[in-house]
Amino acid sequence: MLAEGLVLSNDQLVALAASILLFLAMWAFLRFTSLGLHMRTAVDSPVLARLRGIDTGRVSTLSWVISFFVAAIAGVLAAPFPGPFGLVNDNYTLALFVATTAAVVAGLRSVPLAFLAGLLIGALRNVVVAYVNEDYLGAVGAWAAKVYGLTASVPYAVLFIALIFLGYDRKRRKAGTSASAAKPTPDYRDDLTPFKKALPWIIKSAIVLVPALTFANGIWRQLIIYGLALGIILLSFTIVTGLGGMVSLAQGAFATAAGLTVGLLLANGWHYVPAAVVGVLVAAVLGALTALPALRLSGLSLTFATLALALLATNVLFKMEWFSNGTAGWSIPRPRFGPIDLGDDRVLLVVCFLTVLLMVWIAGNLTDSAAGRAMIAVRTAEPAASASAVSPPVTKLLIFVISAAVAGLGGILAVTVYGTILNTANPPQATFLWLAIVVIIGIRQPGGAIEAGIISAVLPWIMAHGFTLGPISWGGTSNDLIPQVLFGLGAIQLAAQPNGLLAAQSKAARHRRDRKRAELTATAASTAVAAEAAEEPPLTVREPDAAPATAAAGAAAGTAAGNGGGSGLLELDGVRAAYGEVEVLHGIDLAVREGTILALLGANGSGKTTLCSAIAGLVPATGGRIVFDGEDITALGALERVERGLVLVPESRGVFPSITVDENLSIWLPSKADRAKVYEQFESLARRAGQPAGNLSGGEQQMLSLAPFLVRRPRLLISDEPSLGLAQLVTAEIMAAFQRLQREGTTVVLVEEKARDVLTVADQVGALQTGHLRWVNDRSEVDEQQVAAAYLGMSAVVH
Repeated sequence: MLAEGLVLSNDQLVALAASILLFLAMWAFLRFTSLGLHMRTAVDSPVLARLRGIDTGRVSTLSWVISFFVAAIAGVLAAPFPGPFGLVNDNYTLALFVATTAAVVAGLRSVPLAFLAGLLIGALRNVVVAYVNEDYLGAVGAWAAKVYGLTASVPYAVLFIALIFLGYDRKRRKAGTSASAAKPTPDYRDDLTPFKKALPWIIKSAIVLVPALTFANGIWRQLIIYGLALGIILLSFTIVTGLGGMVSLAQGAFATAAGLTVGLLLANGWHYVPAAVVGVLVAAVLGALTALPALRLSGLSLTFATLALALLATNVLFKMEWFSNGTAGWSIPRPRFGPIDLGDDRVLLVVCFLTVLLMVWIAGNLTDSAAGRAMIAVRTAEPAASASAVSPPVTKLLIFVISAAVAGLGGILAVTVYGTILNTANPPQATFLWLAIVVIIGIRQPGGAIEAGIISAVLPWIMAHGFTLGPISWGGTSNDLIPQVLFGLGAIQLAAQPNGLLAAQSKAARHRRDRKRAELTATAASTAVAAEAAEEPPLTVREPDAAPATAAAGAAAGTAAGNGGGSGLLELDGVRAAYGEVEVLHGIDLAVREGTILALLGANGSGKTTLCSAIAGLVPATGGRIVFDGEDITALGALERVERGLVLVPESRGVFPSITVDENLSIWLPSKADRAKVYEQFESLARRAGQPAGNLSGGEQQMLSLAPFLVRRPRLLISDEPSLGLAQLVTAEIMAAFQRLQREGTTVVLVEEKARDVLTVADQVGALQTGHLRWVNDRSEVDEQQVAAAYLGMSAVVH
């Protein structure tokens, strides 16, 4: 019956045929070309891709170009279609979410599944539009047709359902996986007194309030009030994203729902205060419902789920006549509380400002509360939080409820400013812009959210109407590209300063204060030393006893032999490396002789992985030089170092888990003949050549990470923790592979925590302790006491 009367136009046939051809071309491109393989590896592990000689920057650029090309073709193919089936008006947005839903169904990985899902969702949407009515479904169809936006919102519902059932993130619940949350922003103002911390905000408040309360006209005064109310809405992002680590795009919907609720209740004779309380509660309930996907989802899937719910609310709930009063909306008269008349803009400004202070104080103190610490624990490591008697579901529910209530309060104040609420207020597109602005300013600082709110309110008005400031004036512009350009510039700024502009300003100010203190301290110290030298005779220092001599003498001799014994293939001269403000490597001096195996031992936290990353070019050296084969490579990136023959096999296996074993090998060995040599040496890899590398055992993955280099040998191979998690027999096989590499001319550096395994193959042994290279010795000169002393952080073992 659905196919009765089906007629396909030439445009539709052309679009269908072109879509199928484009799908086949894209599938073949990603599956069978080297660029397609590089694109997949760059998604799987961009760091490992660089270590395998793939230019991830070039791959990313080409990926964007190809995606733009495909999107442009889609727009051209859909342009001839009229009405709800073509790309007109809001259908561009609808097409975007149909594509997003299809990609989510495919797990953002399978082109065939995404294409099939897109066809089915598009067909389902068109079937619903055409057949959900009284003629086909009777009373149910008549009811559905009367609910404005219900049929058009089918893709949003499908997206939400698909995310719930297909977007579950299993990795986040595995103990030992890395936390997805960003590292907390350092407090660069912890050296200031409370007054000095508050002084910038006092000045900013005065800059905003004094003109608004005195000489500003009514338009500007209402813009400032609206900006403060909008700042409270944006403060909800500080709670759900800055504190909770979850990105929600439903905050605008919470604000609109609260405003419509207040309007509905006021129209039915309620007083402003109880109506506002109910409005905040309605927003909180919607927040609790929105939190339900967060119990299963995280990351991008959760973001899409909140966006789908926001779109459903905007297109269905807010379009219901009884709730929104149609296109006319609700009137929100400003209330009067005795002598406090909110009808006066100045009074409303003061009330909004006091409310902002209260909300900023609550948000600031939430971090230090028990609930705030639970939120941070769940954001950082959910399994660890569960083990510490913190309930992640309850915590996430609390985060969404609080943030939704805050957004609802801001929404009520916002509609009070202008005295009306429409069902088109705060669309999801606006939420995108709000989130971008608050992130650029500083999403983890409550004051940053308020500042972003004022910018979000004032900037659009200035762009549209211009300004006059003394002799300087501008008439504004109607060009809607200007905000987009400014938004793009803001995104560039965000890439440069991921913690936001406020954090960047605080960091720069802290550096200036630290430099000034260091200069004063150095001046005082030099003055004191000069005074002491003039007044006191020099002290005689007696050398300590040599006992216990075995380890101490061996360490000293080894250091001299290892670091001062001439040039090598790899030389490190005073190399330092840091993560942000924390220095991890403190002046490493090392020479690795060509054709040898060097084992660097050290406990957890000794700087082993950082040293590997610094040599490979993943972590920049903040001091010293790195010389490889006589060339200073300190300023070179990882890709350039790989091209020169310096290769790192990182910790936890150097394989791409989502591509097959053969594809992993083909990245380093594009020739089938070379890959055949690998399969001759490792029969287990040959048997599983077509399987994803992630399905291999730990030992097989380690073999796969080393096997390409046995055929196409690098000059220097560095392996970080090669025996991690492997059985003893497998470890012995891996160590034999390193010896084979050495015999064929490759210099090997093994960085290990377990000394027993690497000591059987090493020519030289070194010890790392807290970022310092304590000693380097020939293997024949290293005894168990010296190795034990290296792990214990002692010069010798005392019995």
